[in-house]
This record gives sequence, structure tokens and C-alpha cells, in this order.
Amino acid sequence: MSHRSHKRSHVRGVELLCLVLAAACGGSTAPDPSDPDVHGGPTNPAQDGSYTEAIVSENGVASLEPVVLGGVEQWILIRGYDVSNPVLVFLHGGPGSPAMPYARFSFGGLERDFTVVTWDQRGCGKSYDPGLAANSITFERLLADTGELIQTMRARFGVEKVYLMGLSWGSVLGTLTARDHPEWLHAYIGVGQVVDVERSVPIAHAAAVARATELGRADALTALSGIQVDPVNWDQLPELSSWLEELGLGDIHDPSLLPGFAAEAGPLTEYTAENQSNEGAWRSLYEASPLLADQDWFQTLDLISQAPRLEVPVYFMAGRYDYKTPGELAEEYLNGLDAPAGKQMFWFENSAHVPFIEQREPFYSAMIETILAEVGG
Repeated sequence: MSHRSHKRSHVRGVELLCLVLAAACGGSTAPDPSDPDVHGGPTNPAQDGSYTEAIVSENGVASLEPVVLGGVEQWILIRGYDVSNPVLVFLHGGPGSPAMPYARFSFGGLERDFTVVTWDQRGCGKSYDPGLAANSITFERLLADTGELIQTMRARFGVEKVYLMGLSWGSVLGTLTARDHPEWLHAYIGVGQVVDVERSVPIAHAAAVARATELGRADALTALSGIQVDPVNWDQLPELSSWLEELGLGDIHDPSLLPGFAAEAGPLTEYTAENQSNEGAWRSLYEASPLLADQDWFQTLDLISQAPRLEVPVYFMAGRYDYKTPGELAEEYLNGLDAPAGKQMFWFENSAHVPFIEQREPFYSAMIETILAEVGG
């Protein structure tokens, strides 16, 4: 496989959702901008003119702002009804699949209990910079950026610890950060938790064959029969990923829900027209980067051996239909994980890779009524 090809197929489903949300129209009625308790909204824009939907709360925050991480300006979205609440930092997937297009919609139900920080990682989404060198996008640099962001948020909100949530590729950054710096974290939450990419491929292939058989998809069965998984033919991974999406085993299990999500989410005001038009450029930047040109970290990744002990509470969130990052591998990892502060697995029966989109209310319940209630902060 070309790692670049894998990346394009890997983010397809979430990118589809982002496009749908970005194209949506409508939105809520703007609150009175003269109200001192109004944060965000069109009357309180970011320096580039974009804005995030207002939060009306005396002690709230709704801010789009740049921060400097690793010497590079990058953008974060901060939303919450009370800045004294615990801070939740979200690490998006990809690499290079930015979160702001779906963050406000997906995490809105957490904003009364957490101060939610969403970061577009260096070089992608709102953090794209045409002057950024592709060779600055490395595994080590993004891991260091993650640490710097957490340190910045600890200082910004005057807290000792934050909650850290990683999706897919973000779960790699999140797991290794939890391993190396447990003193920074209340807990680590892995969504679509990556464990061992090489082992995940035959599991995903078998699930795709079973699903195609169930649906009577002869075309899929024919195509899947030509994909070699023992040993893995990495060049064929994009094709397998495409079939996972087609069969509801990738990012979104039920794509018929997307129009409803878009209508509910309203417009993507967090991005300017220029931000959105830069998508092709940031894709090209990532494809030229060492992060995607170097296949070793990806093909040899095995968190069972690389992070066998996490000294913070650990929670994994898995969609039953997710075979981009098979939940059975996440469960195996969690069962064997040395986690002295506690660990727990959550299954979402009607979701694929992104349960915080497909099953938002059960996801919020798990985050607030179980994780926050158990850990505090």
C-alpha cells in the first residue's frame, strides 16, 4: 500500500459527513449581542471573521482562536457553559481529517458538563498554512503538539488535569500521551480505538464478506475475493476501506441519517470560504509529509506491546459495526491492559466508527453519567 492512498480511503466517511454539514443551511436565532453573557456568535467573530454559534451563559466560553504549538500557529475551538467545568480535549482522526466541521454538532450535548476543546491538527482544516513545510508533519511532531496543547489548556483554565479523547488516528496520539504523561489527565477515552493495524485487516475483510453475503451483494463478494489479507497486501487496503464504507462498516453505519444530521447542524460558520477551499491543498500537504510517506509507524503499530500499561482511567467507545478499527481488538487490548486506575468498554449497537455522531445521546450518557461521575474533576 501507499500510505497516502490509505489515508484518503480511511477518512472518506467522516469527510462525507463534513461536506454534508458544511453545505447545510439554516441555524438558530442569534441572541442579543449586547447581553454580556453571550459568548461567540456572529457579533463576536474570530480574527479571520469566522465564528462559532453563541453560548449564553455568565461563565461560558465559545471561542475560535489560534494557538502556537511547535512554533506553528494552529486553530482550536473552545465551547462550554461554565469554564469551571472539567476540560475535555479532542484529538481528531485521519491523519489530516479535521474535527471542526462536526465538533459543535457532535459534542454539543457535552458542553454543559465539560469545556470542550477541538483542535485542527497542524497543516489541516483551519490550521492549514500554505507556508508550512510538509516535512514538519511527522509522527513525533504531532505527538509533541498534542502535549503542548494539553499544557496550554491546563494553563489557560488553571487546571491540573484534563480529559483526553482520541478518535481513530487521534487514539494513537491519545494512548501514547496517556502512557507518557498520566499526570496531565483525569482519564483517557478512545473512540474507534486503534490497536494493531496489521491484525485489523483480516478481521475487517471477514466482516465485509459476511456483511456482503447478508445483503446479497455479489459485486462486493467478487471484489473482496481478490483482496489478499494473509499476508496483508497493503496496496489493496484502499479498496477494502472503500467496501467497508459501502457496506456500512466504515465511518457511518447508516448513511441515510446524514441529511437529517445536516439539517440539525446548520451552517459551518467555524470555517471561512477560504478554509473550505483549501481542502485540496491540505490533502496534498499531508500526502507529501513524512507522516504519510513513512509506512513503518503505521504497518508496525501494536499498542498492546507499545502501551501495555496506562496509569489513568481508560474508557474505550466502540461502534458494533466499526471495522475500520475493529472493536474486538480494542476489547482484547483493554482486557489485557494494565490499568490500575480502572478501565471500561462501551459498545454502541447501532454505530460504526463515530458513535458520537450516530448515537449521540447514548454517547453523552456514557461520558457524563458514567465517566464524569466516576472520575470527577
